[in-house]
Amino acid sequence: MHIEAADPKHQSVYRPFFLACHEEGLEYYRRAGDDPDAWLAQLLRHAAGQDLPEGWVPCRTWFLINGQSEIIGAVRQRLGDSALIVERIGHIAFEVLPAWRGHGYGRVLLQYVQTLGEKPAHGNWVLVCPADRPAAVRTVEACGGQLLATMELGDRTLRRYSLTALAAWDDMAAGLI
Repeated sequence: MHIEAADPKHQSVYRPFFLACHEEGLEYYRRAGDDPDAWLAQLLRHAAGQDLPEGWVPCRTWFLINGQSEIIGAVRQRLGDSALIVERIGHIAFEVLPAWRGHGYGRVLLQYVQTLGEKPAHGNWVLVCPADRPAAVRTVEACGGQLLATMELGDRTLRRYSLTALAAWDDMAAGLI
């Protein structure tokens, strides 16, 4: 297993990951339409600060890739603050494909950003996850997430956390990947 920044070279392995996330109904991928190639290109433009939706800031994406060169998880870090980010969607988001859940890979992705990601300007990141995804809640809390609020957004209940940066990745990664 290893983690790589999103890149055009991932196009063919991104397709099955995107489709699995889209079929599962994950919010981020539902907005994307049905074209994984276009969505990957958009991810790369967003990382460069181009074509950003209202209230968004540049957003980096990294993929967790297994030994068969399949993307099994992803993590995104939004680089900056806006009301939308701080109040509703958070600075960091992650997902792991269902077949790979329960092995600590969500924690690996989150800790990767906590150790190597761009540090938040105000000291802590905000992370938002659905309250009805107990594994995601456990992962965020296991990584030191401190509950700020529970909020209703339409028919969904979300948990909003504060998350801090961590020490060196080399120390954290030993035994995790």
